[in-house]
Amino acid sequence: MTQMKMVMDCFPSANSTFEIIGRTAEYNDIVIVKITDRKQRYFRVEESKYVDEVPEKKIIFIVHGLSVMGMAAMEHLSSVEELKILMSYYLNHLDKFDIFLIPLANPDGYSLTHNENGMMWNKNASPQEACRGVYLDRNFDVAWNSSRPISSCSQLYPGPAPFSEVETNAIRNIFHYFGHKILAYINVHSGTYDSKVFKGDAILYPYGYTETQFDDDKYIDLKGEVDEAMKNASFRVMSVAVESLYNWYGRISGSSVDYAAAVYGIPYAFEFVMQLYQQEGSGYPIQHYALTEIWSRLINTVFNNMWKSLRMGDTKK
Repeated sequence: MTQMKMVMDCFPSANSTFEIIGRTAEYNDIVIVKITDRKQRYFRVEESKYVDEVPEKKIIFIVHGLSVMGMAAMEHLSSVEELKILMSYYLNHLDKFDIFLIPLANPDGYSLTHNENGMMWNKNASPQEACRGVYLDRNFDVAWNSSRPISSCSQLYPGPAPFSEVETNAIRNIFHYFGHKILAYINVHSGTYDSKVFKGDAILYPYGYTETQFDDDKYIDLKGEVDEAMKNASFRVMSVAVESLYNWYGRISGSSVDYAAAVYGIPYAFEFVMQLYQQEGSGYPIQHYALTEIWSRLINTVFNNMWKSLRMGDTKK
């Protein structure tokens, strides 16, 4: 919360409130930041005077760090100075949307990535029968664990039951209380770097539990806009994948994106997969250039695409 207050102090035109929405097994707080622009004055013609009225806006609900593998090396998800840049891309659209942000949905898992001697870790730290931890982005109640039993010692362990974890319950509660106002849910995390399986940056959409796609026309339209936006990028990676979760991962169960779309009918649901690029040379880290050359364009394109669809009445809510 202290770090996010430092970040939000850099945006005086934004009005932000901070709430604790859960406490983890290791007694870490789960914080949400609710952000809107400062009240504007609108002119009421029939009464010939100004009144303080702000039309209700839709919410973009963004979650960082539900999956924490690679997050410590992704500076714009873990460093205050770089996070300010990423936040500026979100907040450029405060005139159109309110932003709800959970900056770190899995604080226990993030701590373990620092304390376990560099071992791969992507779960939380809750006690389990054999090995601690649940892979939070497989703990949502949508086609939960539909494939096969998984050991709690696996980094893919989805938990003993859907919503068995404090962290996933905190996110579900936001859907429950604000689902009628949420236009989009975005799960933001880093991709892990492996030269043998390098995939690059990606925008992923529902569904992961089935290869059947129900409403992907709007995502196909978005893909065309993303391709166009990347034509002017100077970054060496010129293409960004816009794919279904199924096409990217294969069949997966219990994902937060599928839950948002299938259970709450959130009109837009995404994973933003931010690639961890290998550092080359000196000067600014290459992650900084990926942020400013790739994700600045992608966030702007996605948010504008959703705004256009909202104005045209093409969304479900």
